[in-house]
Amino acid sequence: MNPFEGQERPAGLPADDNQTAAQPAVPAWAPQPVQPQDAQPQWAQPVYGQPQYGQAPAQGQPYPQQTYPQQPYPTQPYGQPPYDQQAAPQGYAYPPQGYAPQYQQPYPAGMYAPAGSELPLQPVVAKSRTHKFRWAIAGAIVMSVALVTAAGAFVLSGASGTKSLTASMAPKNTWMFVELRTDLPGDQHQKLADFLSHFPGFADRAQFDNALDEIFNRITGSISPDLAYTSAFKPWMEGEVSVAVLPGGQSMTLPSLAPMMGGTAPMSAMVPDAVALVALKDRAKAESWVSDELSRNHVTATSQTYAGETMYTLADSGEQGAYAFTNQDLILGTPTAVKAALDTKSKGSLADNANYQAAMKSLSGDALARFYMDPKVYVGSVVDSLSMLAPMLGASAAPAIDLSKMPSWIGGSVRAESDRMVMETMAGGTSAAADNHTSQIATRLPGDTVAVIEGHSLGSQVNKLLDSLSSAGSSTGIAADQIKQVKDAIALIGGVDWIQDAAVAVTDTNGTFGGGLVVQTPDATTAKTKLAMLTNFVALAGGSTGLKSGTETYNGQTITVITVPQTSTGTAALPATPAISIGLTVKDNLIVAGYQDTFAKAVIDTTSSNALSAQSDYSAVMNAVGSSNMGSFYLNVPALEDQIGKAAMSSASWTTNYKPYFDHFGGIGYAVIGGDTTTVRVVLMAR
Repeated sequence: MNPFEGQERPAGLPADDNQTAAQPAVPAWAPQPVQPQDAQPQWAQPVYGQPQYGQAPAQGQPYPQQTYPQQPYPTQPYGQPPYDQQAAPQGYAYPPQGYAPQYQQPYPAGMYAPAGSELPLQPVVAKSRTHKFRWAIAGAIVMSVALVTAAGAFVLSGASGTKSLTASMAPKNTWMFVELRTDLPGDQHQKLADFLSHFPGFADRAQFDNALDEIFNRITGSISPDLAYTSAFKPWMEGEVSVAVLPGGQSMTLPSLAPMMGGTAPMSAMVPDAVALVALKDRAKAESWVSDELSRNHVTATSQTYAGETMYTLADSGEQGAYAFTNQDLILGTPTAVKAALDTKSKGSLADNANYQAAMKSLSGDALARFYMDPKVYVGSVVDSLSMLAPMLGASAAPAIDLSKMPSWIGGSVRAESDRMVMETMAGGTSAAADNHTSQIATRLPGDTVAVIEGHSLGSQVNKLLDSLSSAGSSTGIAADQIKQVKDAIALIGGVDWIQDAAVAVTDTNGTFGGGLVVQTPDATTAKTKLAMLTNFVALAGGSTGLKSGTETYNGQTITVITVPQTSTGTAALPATPAISIGLTVKDNLIVAGYQDTFAKAVIDTTSSNALSAQSDYSAVMNAVGSSNMGSFYLNVPALEDQIGKAAMSSASWTTNYKPYFDHFGGIGYAVIGGDTTTVRVVLMAR
């Protein structure tokens, strides 16, 4: 048999199989002589009984748990190994077409190369790995934003942009609904491509869709090595996956909880009823895929007719699950939740819920991910659970919470803009009065401020909180005398009405970090009076605490330096602390307190032209989050990336693998905007 039949004969071999070629020296990487000649070389076979490429594993056999090569296999024709650079010596057979694919990276030991061989790294290795790493970084950027928001920042499925494909199948009493759009609806495809184009290697828009598929393949492959988004899901998915959580739940045995609680017997816990909804574009392909997966994993299902559809119930280790198909959706979840989803045709769906509709109207534009939540239902269920646990914890009852004070709904979105990623959270029904205004402190902070968190009208906000706690009485779990003690302490400094805005800032002056606190008062006289009161307290306490104070003059301003002495002794748990100096001063209506006297001097030197507000990165972030707000946060990523990156990993890894991408991030920030609907907006800028 001619191993090269149907293929071009490699250079250096005789034209006829009966001819004898010269015997060249056998290179180290060459496979061992194959007898007979048509046998497959050792390195052409997958190891450990893995199936041939393109073949499924034998029925009943687990798919090999390998991390390389990753699914799906390359679509280009399989070629010769990259180390086939010389003519094959007589008696050696190159692999026929259809064997090991020509991956542009070193082959794993024991997979394709003979044992003990050393494969030289080809120049294309770095290029291919860089390409895949680049898209992995992009995927981490986009998916981390979406997942963090979906997990904790509360985003919803809105109708202001592209309507949800699955909300009409979620039960009407759903209290939490999370939606992820893999189809990038509306303008999100173009805007996500615009955002990623700021980063190295993403200018080629023709590769954008293929790169997204690769990202999703990596995500699904991390769940199970044999799951590839492009082959397992994309052929039948419409492009939306959502999860709906319902009130109530089912009891499940959780043996792992027993050791944590000091017991040995398995413990039970209530698991919420929930259902996953997958929008379909091809029901037949979806049914075939689910059936194949159940068969491959040896899972049996019992069918029944419910609400005009066939519902399948699965039983595995005593824990039940169910699924059903409609012409529009695949429904998976607990049996109770699946039935509730099928009942939406007669009982109404989440799309009919007034709170959900209000949340939808609060949003604008298309999104990558969205979320809806009814906080009253959630908090009520938590309080009920605490009430049952209270006797076990030695309490007579769980603290009462006035649910009428809770927002009627919470929702939001994660979306791409051409120069930023945006996360929004909205809360409605609180009717809270707010003082939204543009920062007045940013015009007074040094231009080398790299991080700042700011709150507006803090004095009045503190008074409102204390009044609210007093009127709520014992339902908050805070005793009335405790609230009175706080109010009495505040009275010693003349109350807090004089505190307007305040900010905590971090500066980076030529690699040296500093920073401090800035408090805005109504006028310069108030600022001087309150600072004098503070320094008098320090002088009175100095004799017993060891505090020392002194003054210095800088550019016509007096700076008071208070020194906290070093602790003389320490323990392993609480080591001795060094001496700390705090510089305090007044500039116009600002009280300034900072590390040593450096921050105070920097604020004194600040003018409108060199202030933080004059920095382009800060302005871009504040304009994106909403410059008129109740409070805000800003972080200058370009200024801090080297320090953070080198602290988190080796300098070489940071410089080579991560810095080229972080160099194109701008600032990160958020703002809280009050009103009848409270908005929290977070942005990550690109540059």
